[in-house]
Amino acid sequence: MGNLLQAICKARGPEAYEFFLNVFLPSQNWPAEMALDFTTSLRDMDGKTFRKYFTELIRSSRASS
Repeated sequence: MGNLLQAICKARGPEAYEFFLNVFLPSQNWPAEMALDFTTSLRDMDGKTFRKYFTELIRSSRASS
């Protein structure tokens, strides 16, 4: 999933980041700070590092539910 997200962002560029940050993540009730951290990580991290980040994000969200 992490690779797919990065591939989408690589193909669509800033348009994808703006969509995730301003449309999709807010529609999923993500706090603005968390959405910004996610999109920044998606943009700036290499594939392996982002996969680890994404795995931990999902794991922590499941634990808090």
